[in-house]
Amino acid sequence: MEPGLKSQTNIQPEDVGVDPMVPGTQPDPLDELSAEERAEWLKFTRRMPADWFPPETWPMLAQLCRHICQARWVGQCLQEVRAGLLDPTDDDALTTLMKLQSLHDREGRAMTAMMVRLRLTSQQRIPDADVAGRTREAVKETHVEVPPWASSGRAIGSVQ
Repeated sequence: MEPGLKSQTNIQPEDVGVDPMVPGTQPDPLDELSAEERAEWLKFTRRMPADWFPPETWPMLAQLCRHICQARWVGQCLQEVRAGLLDPTDDDALTTLMKLQSLHDREGRAMTAMMVRLRLTSQQRIPDADVAGRTREAVKETHVEVPPWASSGRAIGSVQ
């Protein structure tokens, strides 16, 4: 090796920001999550196989946990409205109610999108999710060109 050049094998980044994963272990909740969000993280990671959440999915899983907690909080606010704590005849109260419902709906859609992307819904875990397509193919294979009523010798609408 020439003088003044360092060996390329000894150069490593000081901090890559991600600890190496030990095979067969679940990822710990990210430090940035609240206690409630960490509990949601653990519900997902402890239930799924160890390799289900590689490091590149952690930001999305963290966001899913946030959406779940936010939806829960907005749902609790809506429960308070339903309990009569807001006057439904008050225009400001109705505006608040509509905003809460909109927020709750948005959080629900965001949760669903994240769960589908992370393959956490039961439909996503089915190896061949195109059940309808398989059913159509099976019907085509068993389709009979002659209608069943034609074999009796009587035509539809004929009078005997």
